[in-house]
Amino acid sequence: MTEKIGALLVTFNPNLPKLKENLKRILNQVSEVVIIDNGSANIVAIKKLTIQLKVKLLALEKNLGIAGAQNRGFEYFFKNKFQWVLTLDQDTVIPADTVAKMRASKKFNDHSTGILAMKYYDPNWKKTQIERVTRKQKEAETLKWRIISSGNLVRTAVWNLVGGFDEWLFIDQVDFDFDAKVILAGYKIWQVNSLIMEHEIGKSIRKPLWTTLLLFKPNEFILDHSPMREYYIARNTIVCSKRYASHPQLREFKTNLFHEAIMTRKILLYQKPRMKKILAAWRGIADGVKYNPETDKKFGEFKRQIQK
Repeated sequence: MTEKIGALLVTFNPNLPKLKENLKRILNQVSEVVIIDNGSANIVAIKKLTIQLKVKLLALEKNLGIAGAQNRGFEYFFKNKFQWVLTLDQDTVIPADTVAKMRASKKFNDHSTGILAMKYYDPNWKKTQIERVTRKQKEAETLKWRIISSGNLVRTAVWNLVGGFDEWLFIDQVDFDFDAKVILAGYKIWQVNSLIMEHEIGKSIRKPLWTTLLLFKPNEFILDHSPMREYYIARNTIVCSKRYASHPQLREFKTNLFHEAIMTRKILLYQKPRMKKILAAWRGIADGVKYNPETDKKFGEFKRQIQK
């Protein structure tokens, strides 16, 4: 029996021409495409596009974050007995043969595979960075311990087993938290090296003098974020460290408070309001310090589930 594959694309105020290009790339590769919209201001235009392309739209009344949106999509596919879901976002353009190559991978039929992923590059990167990422590799697949949320073929049974994406995390570290749970549940994450997608993560700040004065490397990749994002980045980095750094396979999650605190100096390179962003980051650090995985009921449910 051929396993059913769906595609899930999360949107939030998307660029319509880019979204249309993304949808056209995926429509003929899967059985069904579902857009989960996270409260976009241009929802009317999105609805018109989905009608035109005959794509299912689930419009959320408010922004539930990437975790909430992905869970609503996976709930739909799981209920309709899809075995796999390809996760995408509005800034991702995948190859036209993505699903065919993933199906052809030996890891696709391996029952220990939880996620199949691909390499990516950002068109805003320097030429040398893109060349390094897109260089051909000898191995057909590479075992990974964490991957970004877009461009992944996820086994729906594994999504269900680990309790889905953590909606309390809301946005940052949601993908890495999910990856960690997949690994702790006994499944593997494989990168299919013949597949490379275009994925925009943002333009790095270019302030050479200030970058040097603040003791960052000249080629340090620094992105400006809103106060809300700064809060979740700081809090969730510490939360994931507390959850997973003690596990031998996931030691790279380990961070320390001094490192997180000193890294907030990067906000001095941001656009205004810098003080509001710094305070948000410090609030996130404080809440991360308070977090205790032993009293986290949902995380406790996950641990009990995988021990059965």
